[in-house]
Amino acid sequence: MASLTHVCMWHGNSWQAITAEEAAKLHPGGTVSAYSGLFMCELCGHYVILTDGDIRKRYFKHSAYEKSKDCPERTFGAGYSIPYDYQYYELPIRITAISASSFRFEIGLIRAPIISLSKDFRIEIKPKDVSDISYVFSKERLNYNSITYLPIGEFPFEKYIISFRNGNDKLHDFWPAEIKGIDPEGTLFEKDSGKKVLYDADVEIKKEYYLLKRGSRIVRSCKDMLIEKIMQKQIGCQTWTLYVISAADFNENTAKFFLEFHCRLTDYPISLQLVWPLYVEGNYLVKHKQNSMYILVTGNIAALKAFPAAKVRQFNYNNEQDKTPIIYEVDCSDRQQLISVGRSKVLKYTYFWKEDLDKDGFVPEVFVTDLDGVTIGSGEINTLPRNKTLRFKSVFDGEIVVLINNHIIDKQTIKADKIIDLYGLAFGLCVRVIIGLDIVWQLDIKKQAAIVVDDECEILQKINNASGKTIKAPHSLKNILVGLQRYPQVCQWIRLCIKNGVINEQSYRRLQEIYRTIKSK
Repeated sequence: MASLTHVCMWHGNSWQAITAEEAAKLHPGGTVSAYSGLFMCELCGHYVILTDGDIRKRYFKHSAYEKSKDCPERTFGAGYSIPYDYQYYELPIRITAISASSFRFEIGLIRAPIISLSKDFRIEIKPKDVSDISYVFSKERLNYNSITYLPIGEFPFEKYIISFRNGNDKLHDFWPAEIKGIDPEGTLFEKDSGKKVLYDADVEIKKEYYLLKRGSRIVRSCKDMLIEKIMQKQIGCQTWTLYVISAADFNENTAKFFLEFHCRLTDYPISLQLVWPLYVEGNYLVKHKQNSMYILVTGNIAALKAFPAAKVRQFNYNNEQDKTPIIYEVDCSDRQQLISVGRSKVLKYTYFWKEDLDKDGFVPEVFVTDLDGVTIGSGEINTLPRNKTLRFKSVFDGEIVVLINNHIIDKQTIKADKIIDLYGLAFGLCVRVIIGLDIVWQLDIKKQAAIVVDDECEILQKINNASGKTIKAPHSLKNILVGLQRYPQVCQWIRLCIKNGVINEQSYRRLQEIYRTIKSK
């Protein structure tokens, strides 16, 4: 039997490739069990066995007790070099509405050519092998130009099936027919966005993640791992537990902890960044009007691919030591083109849409409400929202900037399609939402002159206790009435004078003084 050829061992501060011959020199006696955690298959993330060498030359092999047996080297044979398949990518799933007792899930449908579909089009999302649960959405529910997140309930299913009514199978180029869901043994989500972390994806030191597991057993402790249980939920006959976790340090212990959940801890995560020419970027979407694009890729990847097939030129090569980014040029001949990078699976991808950029010169949408769901538009307000809080949701990544007297006092990042609350609002503040270089929303909170009860009592005392003659109520008394609207009891007193047609002259003079004082402020 041929030895596995994609095996790594932790050395120094990273996983490094190792052959069976090299491993045998390090461990000259007997079998090294998969439970030792010494050797890892780079393709599937499982720990593997180093045989004892009693019968034949020592070699690496997979354990028969692995839960998942879909490693490419199991399927195609040891030594087989298999690149990732660009057609097998996952749609984003995110965890939302997290509270002390609950959570829910949404699935994101990236932009697809749906404008020409009939009004009778329906998309159905249902858990695989479950007949009594289904989520059906109409065409009107979907966004034409951006990603659409659709609710898929609170139960964590392992797989979902996507099908169409009155649609066409061409849509499966954008929305795969089968989507991986939640692994009951443990699934990670980015805490800031709620998005599920893909199988074999990179995770970063000191970044917080949600970990969702079936069962009530506490996640084992691990040095340099920060683990906090935040809630437990009973769904049917199953118990699910949600944690917040992060790695305080980058070492073998923390790397192996994340490896249990099929993720790789790294200080050099994969990124896919367009650098030229002009483009408009959204979630899993790039709009452009060029025949070629230049892309900067960082991290440990196997390749960059285009679908439909297109010419890809690589200008340099990744250097493991100095972490040199790779520059690619991709011919963009088709109107819609999938660009992806990966190792054994797709880890990052985006769709290139070739269309006129001037058609996309819209102001990026941002939705701002108070805690009661009332929409707050750009402009001015002179009252504070409930709990001095506003709620923001944006189609694109951006910043919330808070200013006072044109000086910035706070900045917060707002992630696309992620709700964020801004607390502690006060009079005199200016709040802006900035996407790119544009201010897409602005609110000035102007302080309204305060109504002081003691002031009103004092005014009433002055005008009621005045002595002297009465005069005919002057016409200007109506202007004074308008100017003193903040004092309802005083206004009631003035209306009575207007109704009767007379007023004490000294009371009138005192009202004039108060009116002039307020107008001068």
